Amino acid sequence: MRTLLSSVTLALTIILVGGTNRAMAGKFFQSGGVRGLLSLPRSGSFSQNSYELEELEDLCSNADPVMALNACSEAIQRQNCHRQDILEPDLFPKCAILFDNLGAVLEQTGRYEEALTSLRYAAELQPTDANIWYNLGVVYIHLHRYQQALYAFDKAADLDPDDTQAQKQADLLRELLDPGSLPREPESD
Repeated sequence: MRTLLSSVTLALTIILVGGTNRAMAGKFFQSGGVRGLLSLPRSGSFSQNSYELEELEDLCSNADPVMALNACSEAIQRQNCHRQDILEPDLFPKCAILFDNLGAVLEQTGRYEEALTSLRYAAELQPTDANIWYNLGVVYIHLHRYQQALYAFDKAADLDPDDTQAQKQADLLRELLDPGSLPREPESD
């Protein structure tokens, strides 16, 4: 199951009103790995092979944030998804989904830079996945990188023309970025 991040309309509202829930989940990536991207810590609850890979993949997209972070990390490690130098090309799609789901969990816990790292890697592995580009757009909104968000939403809409949500978010963002479209404050006398 894929995780699609919440509507950008909601993200824009949160950002414009000010503040986000910065609840932090457990440990994530430490420095190292491919381009300094990933060196995943082992989680005691998952590294004992107590879960099958398919169970970890399901938990990665359906569990509470702390468990999902641990499940995603363990699934990524077991398949060597974090090791692009030895990653088998036939695993790119599966690994991209894991990193996409991980990015979604990180976004939900307010860890936007880490989410961005995870989602960019997912996009490298599977550049034609509209869901990844949509999720990248949401994270870029949180990071106030609106031009990059617009690009990501446009890319998602191009890759999946039936995804009306991506097109709606791109149109909304385009409208908000156009200074002439924002209401003017009344002039004081």
